[in-house]
Amino acid sequence: MPRKMSRRKKLARVVKRKLAKPMLYALGLSLLLYLAVSNVVLQRRLTRDQLPHFVITKISSAFDETEFLHMLLTVQEIMRLPQAAAELKAFANGPYPGDCPPYLRRQLYRMNWEPQAFLVRMKKMMEMYAVYDRVSRLDDTIAFLAKEIDEQRFPPEMDVQVQALQKERDGIIGKEITPAEFEFAKEYGGLLVRLQNI
Repeated sequence: MPRKMSRRKKLARVVKRKLAKPMLYALGLSLLLYLAVSNVVLQRRLTRDQLPHFVITKISSAFDETEFLHMLLTVQEIMRLPQAAAELKAFANGPYPGDCPPYLRRQLYRMNWEPQAFLVRMKKMMEMYAVYDRVSRLDDTIAFLAKEIDEQRFPPEMDVQVQALQKERDGIIGKEITPAEFEFAKEYGGLLVRLQNI
C-alpha cells in the first residue's frame, strides 16, 4: 500500500512538473499578450475618437493656397460618403452663414474645419472659378475670331473686336482675380463643378 501511494505521489509530481507548470506559464503569457494587444487597440480607438488639435475657425476669404488645398482635400474626402456628399452640396450652394447638418458638421470637424470658415472659403473658390470660367470663354472667343480672321472668313476690321476682347480679358485677371487665384482655379476648379447646383 505505501508503495502505491508513493507511485501516486510521484505521478502527481511528474504531472505537475511536466504538464501543469508549462500550462500555467502558457496561460500567463497568453494573458500578458492579450493585455498588450488590447491596450494597443484601445489606444488607437481613443486617439481616433479624439477631437482634432487644430481647427480652422478664422472667417476669411483671403486666398491662402495651403488652406484652399486643404479645403479641396476635405471636399474629396467628404464626396466619398453619399450622405455627407448630398449635405455638402446643399451647404456649399446655400447662403452664408448657413445651417450645417450635424453629420456634415462632424465630417468637417474631423478634417479640422469649423463649418462657417469652410463655407466662406468655398464661396470664395466658387467666385474664383466663375471668373476663371468667364476668362476661359473669352479666350475661346478670341481664338475663334482670330482663326476666322486669319482664314479670311471674317473681315480684317473684326481685329478691333479681338483687341477689345483681349483688353477686357487682361483687365479681369488684374482686377477681379489675381494671377495666383486664376492658376489655382484653372488647376483645381473642376472639382467644384460637381458641387455646384447647375
